[in-house]
Amino acid sequence: MGLPSGFVYLDAHVPGLVLDIRYHGPDNFLGRPVPGYEAPVCIVTLEAAEALKGVQAEAARQNRRLKIFDGYRPQCAVDEFIRWSQDADDQIAKADYYPNLDKRDLFDLGYLARRSSHSRGSTVDLTIIDAQGHELDFGTPFDLFDPRSHTAHDTISPEAAAHRQWLLALMGKHGFANIPEEWWHFTLKGEPFPDTYHNFPVR
Repeated sequence: MGLPSGFVYLDAHVPGLVLDIRYHGPDNFLGRPVPGYEAPVCIVTLEAAEALKGVQAEAARQNRRLKIFDGYRPQCAVDEFIRWSQDADDQIAKADYYPNLDKRDLFDLGYLARRSSHSRGSTVDLTIIDAQGHELDFGTPFDLFDPRSHTAHDTISPEAAAHRQWLLALMGKHGFANIPEEWWHFTLKGEPFPDTYHNFPVR
């Protein structure tokens, strides 16, 4: 079965990027694979893929590349996040992903959404790697739910702050907007499905 109309596999459109699809495996804030992620692939809208091609090309001129953690996210995965947040006994990944917060507060604090922009298909979570494949220092790891992950947080190192500002400018130049709670999260402006929350599996 092919993808719905308007969607593509990101690595087929953007040569050289690296995929690290965290919700397909156990290395995420649930500590287990997330329903709906049946393969370690990244699906996005064609418009988002074309914009990311420009981001990758510009990063490559500085011997840097994109590393993608997540793209399109089915609504069933979001529903699982909601269920997980209400299970006080499940704290398996707390130390690594939300050490200073109560998981029940993650939606109200803006780290998670009951209707995620990811489900519209034009949002990506990403970082930047160097020519050796090492992630640049952005001050916190991906999906650390903590104020230090806020894009403009002022207690990170000058190097990490500079990397965040560089990424913000690069993504903005190619049509993406960041959310203030997560330095890694970007949504394409003028996305093609602004009001549609899809639920087909990632496969």
